[in-house]
Amino acid sequence: MADQPALHVLFPANRAPDGYAERMALALEAQGRSLARHALPGDYPRLDPSAVLAADIALSRLPDGARVLVDGGALPGLAAALAMDSRRLRLVALVDRLLWSEPGLTGEDAAARRHLEQGALALMRAVAVPDAAAAQAVTDLGLAPEAAVVLAPDTAAADRLDDLFGA
Repeated sequence: MADQPALHVLFPANRAPDGYAERMALALEAQGRSLARHALPGDYPRLDPSAVLAADIALSRLPDGARVLVDGGALPGLAAALAMDSRRLRLVALVDRLLWSEPGLTGEDAAARRHLEQGALALMRAVAVPDAAAAQAVTDLGLAPEAAVVLAPDTAAADRLDDLFGA
């Protein structure tokens, strides 16, 4: 369909305006890419059932075969729906840091976030990261080293990003 955006981007509504996913989206738009931005409600990364339901609905409304960039901060809310939608959508995560390793979490909270992130990232076609340290953190979760691809959030990244979505 000619009126469909080239890419869908899922962000937490409370995202930082200078985060990796936002910078990547701006770089893609600067290159002339058509993006549909989907802001997910909730207090990410902490969630309530209504935020999880809203994330499920947002993902289910995307057209089959859509190319979707997922802000790593949105993974907790999308984790339940990703298993069902990962086959019909082409998903690539944009991860600058892993949520499970944030300071101040209890051991139980960190373990729960780690399992959510690990499972959600395993369903992605690829995980774009801003640097080698983030790539190492992703592979430390058990993902194959080739799954984490270092992409600077600039206009040159758009062509490399196309390759990550696959055919």
